[in-house]
Amino acid sequence: MSAAIDCRAVGKIYGNGRRTFEAVRAITFSVRGGEFVTLLGPSGCGKSTLLMLVGGLEEITVGTIELGGRPVVGPRSETGMIFQDPMLLPWKSAFDNVLFPIDMMRRPRARYTERAHELLAAMGLRDAAAKKPPQLSGGMRQRVAICRALVSDPEVMLMDEPFSALDAITRDELNVLMLDLFERYRKTALFVTHSIREAVLLSDRVLVMGGRPATLIDDVRIPFSRPRDFALTEAADFNAMCGHLREKITTARKLGHADAIG
Repeated sequence: MSAAIDCRAVGKIYGNGRRTFEAVRAITFSVRGGEFVTLLGPSGCGKSTLLMLVGGLEEITVGTIELGGRPVVGPRSETGMIFQDPMLLPWKSAFDNVLFPIDMMRRPRARYTERAHELLAAMGLRDAAAKKPPQLSGGMRQRVAICRALVSDPEVMLMDEPFSALDAITRDELNVLMLDLFERYRKTALFVTHSIREAVLLSDRVLVMGGRPATLIDDVRIPFSRPRDFALTEAADFNAMCGHLREKITTARKLGHADAIG
């Protein structure tokens, strides 16, 4: 497939004059249509900044980013975003929160009602559609946010550590649901995490990032076939891959990113 996301020598600098901070330096990669790619690295290494650049929520300083062959100059309706904070409207029901982007884009609600119900059911929220966010657990609120991002049937999903604030059990449950959703809808996905285990379970490729400014250290293909289930995490080759990625991050820190790729 052709590249759905194409980043070429992308850089981001904040501020001007003497008060500048280079957050991202010369990052180049592409994501094919239908591919699940994860940006992996320690907290503060620029993963989220790069994701915001791809989503058009931050302005690129240098380089180019294209989605579907068109330059990114701002947010796109064909891009779905999921953040660490679900950011639901507390006075609206789960169902109305899912349809909120449809209302904002002034599209006819009736055309998306069935899809909203389908997504809520797929996320185990069929009986919670009428409930408001304060009545839902943290995991349930994040499931609603995932439904909201998918309801308009976007071509690309951008996810910024969506499970990092959840407890370990809930996080594992949502990882399994994410595997199921990816099989069902086959979106192009760019996912940010600092969890090596999560990256290996969910991804087709892992882009290892590190340093300040952020650089791309390595591009690692995950060899496990799909569909996957959570039992994969107990396999010896799964844990070997986790160890390989951990070593990549550790080695790059020691070498000062001398092996960074562009």
